[in-house]
Amino acid sequence: MKYDHSHIASYVPDMPCRRFGLLWASAITALCISTLTSSAHAQSSVTVFGLLDEGVTYASNVDGKRYIGTQTGIQAPNLFGVRGTEDLGGGYAAIFLMDGFFSIDTGAMSGGGPFGRESYIGLSSPWGTITMGKQFDYMYDSLSIARWGQQIPYVSLYQLPDGPYANMNAPLGTFDYSRTAGGAATPNTVKFTSAPYHGLHFGAMYGFSNVAGQFGNGNLSSFGLDYASGPLRMDAAYTYSKQDGIDSNEAGIRNFGFGGRYDFGRLALDALYTNTHNTFNGAQIDSFEVGGLYPVSPFFFIYAQYIYSKGNEALTNNQAHQAGVTFDYLLSKRTDVYLNVIYQHAKGGEQVFAAISGSPGTSSSPNQTVIRVAMRHLF
Repeated sequence: MKYDHSHIASYVPDMPCRRFGLLWASAITALCISTLTSSAHAQSSVTVFGLLDEGVTYASNVDGKRYIGTQTGIQAPNLFGVRGTEDLGGGYAAIFLMDGFFSIDTGAMSGGGPFGRESYIGLSSPWGTITMGKQFDYMYDSLSIARWGQQIPYVSLYQLPDGPYANMNAPLGTFDYSRTAGGAATPNTVKFTSAPYHGLHFGAMYGFSNVAGQFGNGNLSSFGLDYASGPLRMDAAYTYSKQDGIDSNEAGIRNFGFGGRYDFGRLALDALYTNTHNTFNGAQIDSFEVGGLYPVSPFFFIYAQYIYSKGNEALTNNQAHQAGVTFDYLLSKRTDVYLNVIYQHAKGGEQVFAAISGSPGTSSSPNQTVIRVAMRHLF
């Protein structure tokens, strides 16, 4: 068994391949090359990996009061996992992944046990990869992981869509209504992601209900399409989930979106549109995001973002404007410290309460500010 952090390349799949040439990307590239070199002399490998994130958060309003306390897993989820591969020859390999969330504050596992985040087994081939188990759909894979690429280590959980949309009745409430935060993987799934062809690759995933006689009830379908060419990245995804307990799993939440990223030398700009629709009560949210990553130095990064989201009449035309910035400083190849500053203003046809994604709680007013100082380590 070997211990390394080449797993970061899966957390950010194309990170080593992009153009920044900065310390973080260089470190990942070196680690990946080292891993590939050792793999050439071995038919199989198992890698233990993890992410740790802890800090102090200030929130201006949580249920009418100011909040100061520790929060964990904000700039990156706290993870512990095992990844493995076996070379079968001819370009084929058996693969598996098992990982789970935990809290640094309490030491307890969360999200369904030690491997509750994602767990699958599969086969990779020259044409693509097929996997089976508990997996994320393409709203997360394409519109977050693939679209942001090497930017994603600098995008905070606070900088994802949220707001005054309780009547959407999404499975996680207002958090991760667009499914781009990776809030919860889907169990009982089969997933195929193609190998890239001239920069284009696609994927499809199906989640079974696993209930006799209810093949079309409580299921999930998801599709992703990604294109990369030089500095340009374009991504699109669609997911329809009936596994949300809506109308006895006969209806559900439909999501789709498209966006991209362009690298202007050192500066990288990204944009995204997502649509979230409850097929039972007609509630719908349109969300628009723009952001950018700029490296001040090889050790210091700034990511700034603005999100505008709007609900339809079923959500009393509620809206949220949110602006945020992350300052990230690398202490080493594996350790960094960061500062988040996020502000959200909500308004609508009813009394609304601001709710920043991942914050300690919902505001009792239309405004909420969150400030966080924290540290992250990868192993």
